[in-house]
Amino acid sequence: MKVLRPFSGTGAICFPIGKPPVGTCQYASTKCLKSCCARSDIDYDEELHLPHEEKQEIYNIVITTQLDLLVDIFMRELDGLQTNILYWFGSGDCQDKDLDRVHEIIELIDYPIEQMGFTRNEKLWELHKDIFALTLESEVEIAGRYGLFAIPDYKSKTTNLRLRQKSYTSGWGCGGVYVTDAVNKKFKHYANCRTCYRIKYGCFDLSRR
Repeated sequence: MKVLRPFSGTGAICFPIGKPPVGTCQYASTKCLKSCCARSDIDYDEELHLPHEEKQEIYNIVITTQLDLLVDIFMRELDGLQTNILYWFGSGDCQDKDLDRVHEIIELIDYPIEQMGFTRNEKLWELHKDIFALTLESEVEIAGRYGLFAIPDYKSKTTNLRLRQKSYTSGWGCGGVYVTDAVNKKFKHYANCRTCYRIKYGCFDLSRR
């Protein structure tokens, strides 16, 4: 079976949804679990609507396959999808018990593959702030921290992204029909990760690398 699934111009890694041991969303909020865009009973995006058993099989492959073989699978499948963007956690997340494994995989993947993703696991986010946005429930939780943050808007099924550096703060919207610069409101384009990558926008803003 295919390990990566097409999503918004990327090859997405989809893990099971839900709190362990049912799923991999160790740090998910109740709201997040209830409104997750990858749930098959929510009208959001068909690409992420995979059966739980299929996501479990993908998880097993990612966690147990020999590392160099797994990276080779990723490379071949991304080539088949005609994208160089590997999207971590199109569904699910990184549990603490899998942190070292995910870290090892990330470290083995290099140019021309671009990695990005969203996580609620702060340990993973601290290790790879150049890759992940930390998902929080409100902007209040950003206080005193630096990096890229994602605040879901469950009602509109969009995400507010906030990049906070010591001398630089900016924001964007992601999801829905288009994304827009939340600060200047001068730029709009269709929500697609490959577009953001091409123009170095949103998750791919070079100022956070």
